[in-house]
Amino acid sequence: MTETSSPISLSRFLIVTLGGRYLALDIESVAAVLTLEETGGVEDPTIHGMAYGVIHLADRLGLVSDRDMTNARVVLLSERERRGNVRVSMVQGLLELQPSQILPLPMQFRGPERHWYQGLILFANSIALALNTSWVLDETVSNCDDKDGHEHTSRLSALLNSSMEHRRAC
Repeated sequence: MTETSSPISLSRFLIVTLGGRYLALDIESVAAVLTLEETGGVEDPTIHGMAYGVIHLADRLGLVSDRDMTNARVVLLSERERRGNVRVSMVQGLLELQPSQILPLPMQFRGPERHWYQGLILFANSIALALNTSWVLDETVSNCDDKDGHEHTSRLSALLNSSMEHRRAC
């Protein structure tokens, strides 16, 4: 008797670094990855007649932008009718996971950050934050997100830092 295996639905992410943090972008939303030269030096590149407005993701997440941008890339994101571009410090690569490998945010995070992230992914002896593309492409960040968001981002950054320190100690 032969067994038939059901196809496993894998989640695919582009892993990037920004502000010293690993971030995971859903590959289904990545339209292209460009070098700074390929953008022509413009903030809002137009590809195939579609403009991709700049998204200041480091500011939105309360991260300090990296100074070393020698490996910087511009990631073009699109979802439905919305488009934008995010400048990242480095592209780490593509990661395929089973949905069960995407860990939920810890329970202490109950505020607006629940809309920012899909979850946590173990990556390179650290953690990558899986970003919610809808939130990244959302042009309006409410005052509530902005005011409370930095506090939540700081707590999440502290959690990630302690996790990285724990892993280094092991």
